[in-house]
Amino acid sequence: MPDFTDQDAARLRSMVDTHVRAIVDHDPDAFVATCGEDIVFFPPGEAPVRGKAACRQFLEDFPTPSAFTAEVGDADGVADLGFTSGRVTGTFEDGTEQTMSFVAVHRRQADGSWRMIRDIWN
Repeated sequence: MPDFTDQDAARLRSMVDTHVRAIVDHDPDAFVATCGEDIVFFPPGEAPVRGKAACRQFLEDFPTPSAFTAEVGDADGVADLGFTSGRVTGTFEDGTEQTMSFVAVHRRQADGSWRMIRDIWN
């Protein structure tokens, strides 16, 4: 098993940036392209959303924020599992602003790339 490196942490931080851009651009395909087939979203107050197709539909229905930022506090891991955590802030069409905490779990693929497999936010 390969060690988790600073380069791996940078890749996971970059993945969060990709997710932010995909949400602002309302591009669910770009978001789920970085997810594993077994992805599960855990949205607050809702049942888990399982699988790429269901997560893509969830993102399609998600309101597009006029502004959305992420602040990654941690990007770390062990062997083939990594995690990111931090805060996201979104401003929505009705003018409301929401700040939420998140934790995401990522799995290293055979080719060395990373895919997100779990995402929870509140």
